Amino acid sequence: MKKNILICGYPNTVLRIFIETIKDDYTVYFLSYSRKGQYTEIKKNLGDKIFLIDTESGTTLKKMYNFLRFFCLAFRIASDKRTRSFVAYHNHFIKNGLLMVLIKICFPHITRIHFPYDIHVYQFPKELKYHYDIEKEKLRIKVKLHCWLSLFFDKICFENAHKIITKGFENELDYLKTVYKIQGKTHFVFNYLIEKKDLVEKKINNLKGDITHLVFIGGMSNAPSGDNNYKVFAELLKEKNIVLHVYSHSSEVLQPLTYHKNLQIHKYITNHKELINDISQYDFGISLSIPPHHDYLQAKMASGVKIYDYLTAGLPIIIDTEHVEMANIITTNNFGVVIPLNKIGNIKTYINKCDYELLLMSVKKNREKFIIENQKANVIRFLQQEP
Repeated sequence: MKKNILICGYPNTVLRIFIETIKDDYTVYFLSYSRKGQYTEIKKNLGDKIFLIDTESGTTLKKMYNFLRFFCLAFRIASDKRTRSFVAYHNHFIKNGLLMVLIKICFPHITRIHFPYDIHVYQFPKELKYHYDIEKEKLRIKVKLHCWLSLFFDKICFENAHKIITKGFENELDYLKTVYKIQGKTHFVFNYLIEKKDLVEKKINNLKGDITHLVFIGGMSNAPSGDNNYKVFAELLKEKNIVLHVYSHSSEVLQPLTYHKNLQIHKYITNHKELINDISQYDFGISLSIPPHHDYLQAKMASGVKIYDYLTAGLPIIIDTEHVEMANIITTNNFGVVIPLNKIGNIKTYINKCDYELLLMSVKKNREKFIIENQKANVIRFLQQEP
């Protein structure tokens, strides 16, 4: 008989792949905090074992009702003798943190796993020094309080979990060990985010002297305290022979640049297979951003899922040198071009120097090591391992 695994979090691509990887070996129950992202695709896999818990919208009374409903559902599933593991997924730290502690107290036999989407630059209590550049004082205080609570419960999740899963790199927990009590915890890197069924083989073409079509997919930010896509894209579009295609649910960040004829904003495609097929027509996928000036680690340890989507589409990648760990993967596997941030305005020069045909062949060959189907046994072994 299959064991149960309870997952609570946001339904994005990483979680969908994780669920598809383990569903043959576990009965998966998922408490989703949103109907957005990959909710529909995950629902196709789980059917009546997915529950939508919206604690963000509606009246205060409705939020409180859904908050209570969330814990009641979680406890009902956890009380089943077949439930052996709990995964706190994504960055909804307040709900996940509370549930992590309650499961530890009420169901100590259940293996607790923390699976954050991002490893945060700011760890509690350093967050006390951090604030958004918001003019309205009341709103600034509210945002700062929420950040403080989120990072506090992030600490709770890390320190009360038996195991930790991340989507980045082997060494990304090293700098957290000086802040959180996580020494000795089992760590698994879930960065096998390419699905064999979606693979596209890119056609070879010669780029030199021609207009180059770049594509960016995913979320964007214009926050003074975080990544600033507007600035970096404005610099990129100074190059006349570049056309930038953007697929994003937050493309309003680029509103001041919409006059630019070399910027083409497309409707964001939620179906993963359709998105991959659509972006495969371009020449390079890009992952460029201006990191926060106050902490280098955010860029250094960044591991965007878009990188694996580009590889799935057969696209070579352009990434900046600030993304140290991901740039290392790009260089080691000859997946693309690594460029200094201050040279973005001359990006065509770097493109013309590369052997595009060789890059395409390297992408096709070396992306195999990141295919999730090849790593399924390792994922299941990690989950079944006693803490």
